[in-house]
Amino acid sequence: MRQRIWIGLGAAALAATGATAGPGAPRVASQVSGLTIVALDRLPAAPAAGEDQTYCTHLLVETLTTPAGRAVQDKGWGVTGEVALAGGLTAVSFVGTYAAATSGTCELSDGNVGLFAGDRLVALVYATEPGASKLAYVQPFGSQGGARLFSGDVVPSTEADLRALDLGAPGLGILVTPPALEERLCQDAATVPLIDGLPIDLARALLVQAGWQAAPAAGDQRSPGQAQDLAAAGFPEVEDCSGTGFGFCAYSYTGPAGQLSVTTMGEMGEDGSLPIVAGSSVTCATP
Repeated sequence: MRQRIWIGLGAAALAATGATAGPGAPRVASQVSGLTIVALDRLPAAPAAGEDQTYCTHLLVETLTTPAGRAVQDKGWGVTGEVALAGGLTAVSFVGTYAAATSGTCELSDGNVGLFAGDRLVALVYATEPGASKLAYVQPFGSQGGARLFSGDVVPSTEADLRALDLGAPGLGILVTPPALEERLCQDAATVPLIDGLPIDLARALLVQAGWQAAPAAGDQRSPGQAQDLAAAGFPEVEDCSGTGFGFCAYSYTGPAGQLSVTTMGEMGEDGSLPIVAGSSVTCATP
């Protein structure tokens, strides 16, 4: 079966790749508007990256650790992530177009996520709109061998989740689903709600419901400006804020399973608006 798909080929519209979905191809489906997944067994070469690639290489994986990642790089794509999935698959995110932006950031577009058995491509996730920055990164998600997909915007946003399913005799199924509302971590001892894009007060309320508590920094080592203003406004867990660029601020929380760090961007507004969450990470306690 011949597939006609968009796979980041620059000015081309829909390019026939000549790739096929051979015997034993996984069953695939997407529930997310703007993202499609197809069974595929051949990856074309990357489009010409342009001169901005030089300014954006810090966003690529420096040392590839999987045969799948190396197979993608050999085709000229910029690899942004490698994740082991359930079912023995490897998910590799990669991009073809780079646009340098402010404060050392870049917009990455013409992105895809390939699903590999070893170094053999079996399926591909891609954005349906040519040139879109809707897909650029894959990261591990949860404790069941899943992955989360992020956009290629200068501040990446959460876009979807990726799951591999054991279908028994027919083989594997691969799903692209809306982002889960919570993630289980630290051997399922910790729950982290989906807080990306929320103002910090609402994000904190969800974290408290999930068992996390603000962890105020010892002493006041914050830089003058927004960090001190946030602490005075009732957010003692703020550690510090950058004085330029996107106004990133770091916050610390603690729970029975470890430590949680949250990053926001933006400024406090005169109308009472607060910075919004740009990302978070968990460090599990040592048993």
